[in-house]
This record gives sequence, C-alpha cells and structure tokens, in this order.
Amino acid sequence: MKKDRFIVTIDGPAGSGKSTISKLIAERDGFLHIDTGALYRAIGYLTDGQPTKNDLNNIHFNIRINNKIEIFYNGENIEKFIRNEECGMLASNVAKIDYVRDFVNKTARKIASVGKYIIDGRDCGSVIFPYADLKIFLDADLKERAKRRAFEDKRSVEEIEKEIEKRDKQDKSRNIAPLMKPNDAVVIDTTNLTIEDVYSKIKEMIKERYEHKDS
Repeated sequence: MKKDRFIVTIDGPAGSGKSTISKLIAERDGFLHIDTGALYRAIGYLTDGQPTKNDLNNIHFNIRINNKIEIFYNGENIEKFIRNEECGMLASNVAKIDYVRDFVNKTARKIASVGKYIIDGRDCGSVIFPYADLKIFLDADLKERAKRRAFEDKRSVEEIEKEIEKRDKQDKSRNIAPLMKPNDAVVIDTTNLTIEDVYSKIKEMIKERYEHKDS
C-alpha cells in the first residue's frame, strides 16, 4: 500500500484547540506539524499587516528535527514575537490578500512532500489540502474558547471573548477562503473535552485511515 505521504488537516476557529492538539500528535506520533496560522502571523508581524509581494521573498521557513516548522527572518527565530492577539488580528487581515494566501498555500504544499503531516489553520482541508487523508474540524463555544486563551495570556475572559468574536466574524466573512467546515471533515466539539479526549478520538481515526490507505 502507498503510504509515502499521509496528510491530516485540522481546521477551526480561534481557541478551539487546533495548534495544541496538532503539536501533541506531532510529538507523540511522528507527524510534522505545519501551523499555517503561524505563517500568516509572521507575515503580518513583519509587514505591519501590509505585505507586498517582494516582502514575501525575505521570509524563510525552516524545518527542524523535532517535527515543527521554525520561522526565521534575517536569521532570527521570530516565534516568540507572534503569539499574541494583535498578531492574530494582523494574520486575519493579511489572510484576505490573494497573493499572501497563494504564498502560504504553496509553502505548505512544498513542505508536505514525503512523510506524515498534520496541518492546522482555517482552510487547510477546504483549500490547501482538499485531498487530505483525514480532515478534522474542531469547534467549541465562544466562552470556552475565551477561557482557554485567557488562561494562556493571563488576561480577562471578557476582553479576549470580544477579540475572538471579532476574529471569528472577520475570518468567516472574508471573500477569499473564509473559515468553513470542509464537507468531508469530521466535526469534534471540544467544549467539554480534555486535550487527551480529543487526542484519543483523532488518534483512532488516524490509525483507521492510515491502515486502510489505498495503494
């Protein structure tokens, strides 16, 4: 059976647990994790939300041994600078630009050659990898997603809830590749589930799809 490439996509709104569960699967099961949201955050951060086509040529994405994509600019790892809500909004803004989306999509596809990949974002299963072996759509109610972000960011739930609600509306209403559930995706509501619960569900689906992957 042909198993030289196996792709799992995880889409969903902010705070639904996409990155957390993707990192866990990468660490435990030997997948390379491609966080498309981080790519958009990096572009937004480096260009103040106004990227030109030439700007994109100066951003480099490197693969590291521990199954993660590192983002470098002028030789510096900028991961620590992009994990805040301001960069999240910048990411949503630049994601509206067609040449930025084209750049991110091509980058993700180029990386995902031979091997096992887990890709998370908002249009991974619908646009970037419509042929993925397994598509997951994670969701959770707004209050729960805000609580999770508040715990991570040490800020008030009310403040973050407003930010996430604004981000949701922006992601769902954009003309280019809006946040949506792929028709063939498995939906998992994580509101009342632990990370281990979600991991177990997805792990079982991965096992089943991988074992029955067509040649």
